[in-house]
Amino acid sequence: MPVIRLATYAVGPAFPLAGPNGPPAVPRVQFRSLLRVPGTPIPKDAIIDTGAPFICFPEQIWLPFQEGTDYEWCPFDPTAPPPLARVTDWTFSFRIARFLTPLVLMDYSTEVERPDVVAAFAAGNPPAYRTRKALPPVIVGLWGGLLEGSRIAVGRDPTSGHLTGSLELQ
Repeated sequence: MPVIRLATYAVGPAFPLAGPNGPPAVPRVQFRSLLRVPGTPIPKDAIIDTGAPFICFPEQIWLPFQEGTDYEWCPFDPTAPPPLARVTDWTFSFRIARFLTPLVLMDYSTEVERPDVVAAFAAGNPPAYRTRKALPPVIVGLWGGLLEGSRIAVGRDPTSGHLTGSLELQ
């Protein structure tokens, strides 16, 4: 079973707790991976977000993909209202697309191809990335084909005590 080591990224200082019972603080971390996508040799940053219902590509990431070569649209029922999604301070509309080429979850030593991935292609980019040069990350949620058949293992580094994570794929 291949294992992808997940990077931890602090999204802010830990929440300090008062009282003698329990941990001294609650860490605020994200687990991140690299994701190879069509059309570029450089992998993209991806947040492994088990609270997200599906995989979401910000417009800045998906716009260079080639329709018919890299992906195909999966249209919504035309009688249904267009869906909206929300990620913290960003509300956006989206379309669903199926990748025609495999995406690759990876760390610096392991790569795992994931075929038939389905994802939301957002209209726009998260607000924090509209003025930055860095690309926004892909949000890897529960549904869509990247996490199916996998387990996320969470632990602590015995030396530093920091959270660690890995993605065990079948």
